[in-house]
Amino acid sequence: MQRGAPQGANYVAVDVDPSESAADITSFLSQNNALALAFATDTNAQLITAYQVQNMSTVVALDASGTVVFRGVDPSAAQIREALTKAGTR
Repeated sequence: MQRGAPQGANYVAVDVDPSESAADITSFLSQNNALALAFATDTNAQLITAYQVQNMSTVVALDASGTVVFRGVDPSAAQIREALTKAGTR
C-alpha cells in the first residue's frame, strides 16, 4: 500500500506486544517486504487507547491536523487510498 499510495502520506506500524523487541519487529517487517515502514511500540497502550483501537489490523488515517478521517479493520487498498485522499494527500 505504501509504495502505490498518494504522495504526502506517512505510514507507521504500531506494535502492541510488550514482549517484542525492535529486532522482532524489524524481522516481521523484513518478512513482509516492509523494511522502509516506520514503526512504533505501544507497550503502555497510549496509542490504542487514544485512537480507540480494539482489533488487530486496524488502520487509522489522520489529516495534517491530527484529526481522524478514517478508521477500519482490514480495509482494502482502495479504502485506504480514498481515506488518504480525504486526508489531503495527493
